[in-house]
Amino acid sequence: MRCKRRAAPALLAALALSCGRATRDATPAEATPAAAPLRLSALPLAPGLVLALDPNLPGVDGGDVPESARREVEVLELGKEGLKLRWSGRVRVEKPESARRREEWVRAWTNAPKGATPMAPPPAAYESREVGGTLSFPDFATATEFLLPGLWPEGIATIAGSSALWISPNAFAELKAAGRATVPFSLSSRALRDPAASLLKRALQLSSDVATGPPQLWTRDAETDFALRVDGAEACVAALGARNWFGVYTVLAAGGPPLVLSVLPGPASSRGLDLFAPAGVLRTLLGYRVSEVIRLPRGAS
Repeated sequence: MRCKRRAAPALLAALALSCGRATRDATPAEATPAAAPLRLSALPLAPGLVLALDPNLPGVDGGDVPESARREVEVLELGKEGLKLRWSGRVRVEKPESARRREEWVRAWTNAPKGATPMAPPPAAYESREVGGTLSFPDFATATEFLLPGLWPEGIATIAGSSALWISPNAFAELKAAGRATVPFSLSSRALRDPAASLLKRALQLSSDVATGPPQLWTRDAETDFALRVDGAEACVAALGARNWFGVYTVLAAGGPPLVLSVLPGPASSRGLDLFAPAGVLRTLLGYRVSEVIRLPRGAS
């Protein structure tokens, strides 16, 4: 996929007026060609980097995504003590009473006698609220587990064994050279947000119904250009596609650590997953894309 360019508005020919009449030889002005998107040669991981994460909505222009759905992530520290991030924003979360109704529906349906008339699932009800926190990843340099931002806890938390939004350099090298790599989800911390964490654990347990290989196995897709914005201007960066049972991924393939630029959940349909971990709910809670680099570290280009 190539970065999309927005065409400049057509320029209307100006009519030259002389003595109150338009001259017959007025010619239209030449249209200014649209500027090519900035080619981002690297996305360095360093203190000061600020990223915007939006819901992953294929076919929806970034300008149409509500600001209330955006998360901003700032790199605070990177060194011997690991990686520290600060994040903030507003998210849509399911109301507790809605979650209880859905759990009761699942229990009732699974205990229903064979041949019973299917019961319509209750609609999920959501609310929007402000969230944020500061997360430390002490094992960032050696960790292999990828942490979806939909699982990030609020407040101050330390998450061991995780490489946050990035996959390990070794995993990326294997993905690029051999076409496959092991990238497990980070799910062991008790601090992870529910109901998203419980939903993903449940989906992982049920993935054997639809997976053709180990659930942590990513396989390579095509190389592509990933469109985003940098300081408000259109830009693109080299990326590599990947997929597994859970969905499809886009990973930074330019300079800098392999940031996972987007995740689009889309597990294959099965009775277990459709009942206990519906694809639509997984997409709402756990899908995302890096839509903008709000601030690059000083000296980056």
